[in-house]
Amino acid sequence: MHRPFRDYSLLVLLAIIWGGAFSLIKIAVGSVPPVTVATARIVLAAGILYLVMRAVGERLPDFSSRAGRRSWAHFMAVGMLGNGLPFTLVSWGETEVTSSLAAILIGAMPVFTVTLARLTGTETRIGTGRLIGIGLGFAALILLMGPAALGEIGGRALAAQLAIAGAAASYAATAVYAKRLSLSVPTTTLAAGTMIACAAVMGPVALIVDTPWRLSPDAGAVASIAALAVFPTALASIVYFRLLVSAGPTFASMINYLIPAFGAVVGIVWLGESIGTAEIAALVLILSAIALVRNPVSRGTGTGADGGR
Repeated sequence: MHRPFRDYSLLVLLAIIWGGAFSLIKIAVGSVPPVTVATARIVLAAGILYLVMRAVGERLPDFSSRAGRRSWAHFMAVGMLGNGLPFTLVSWGETEVTSSLAAILIGAMPVFTVTLARLTGTETRIGTGRLIGIGLGFAALILLMGPAALGEIGGRALAAQLAIAGAAASYAATAVYAKRLSLSVPTTTLAAGTMIACAAVMGPVALIVDTPWRLSPDAGAVASIAALAVFPTALASIVYFRLLVSAGPTFASMINYLIPAFGAVVGIVWLGESIGTAEIAALVLILSAIALVRNPVSRGTGTGADGGR
């Protein structure tokens, strides 16, 4: 498959997988505390990814060797930055923040990502095209979710809003860190290792903080957590790491603009919702932003803005 087409395909697939995550989280936290929601989806996903990893003939690093322990330390960092910390922050934040504002706050991830990528040298050539693309995407996100959502910023829910913005920064750090790590570790092993390492930390935390054996979750919460584990956690991890290897962290971060756009399309196609000028303009801006971020090629050097991977 031609690489640009594959990159766009993976991005759309992620949008489909992650598109319903915010709604599932909202249902789950109705009767299950945020830490337990995050932990349960991580533990279940860790088991799923381990089975997938063994099925494709891969193995986890040997912890008894120095190199193996180093790999597990990397797994722990990526797992907590990309799963444990942001899952908990978003789950807690959504107890007080609307899904529209949450989408806008998470939409800050590409800004954090391009900054970290440049500071760490992961992507040495950011380029004007990428900066314009990120700006267009963020403007489109606000237009799509409704400018009125910005009026909710501040007030009593400020801490929850900062938590979700912190999750965006954590996702950005994960993208930059994992891009480097994914060059030396098979994708499925990386996905399984990071999830298992994260589960080893989050499990005891949930037991201490929430005493989950005392909880009485309703059927909707249980089903939501199971769905979160299979799709936005386990499956999405494999797809996301493949996208990082192929296209780099800045392009991968554009998923945060595409998810709300995909949600709008679903509402129009399957639910018969009407589409207005604002939605059309937002979709055009988002598609333009993604194209700018994926193809800001410097003709003089023949090197893409991601450093010519």
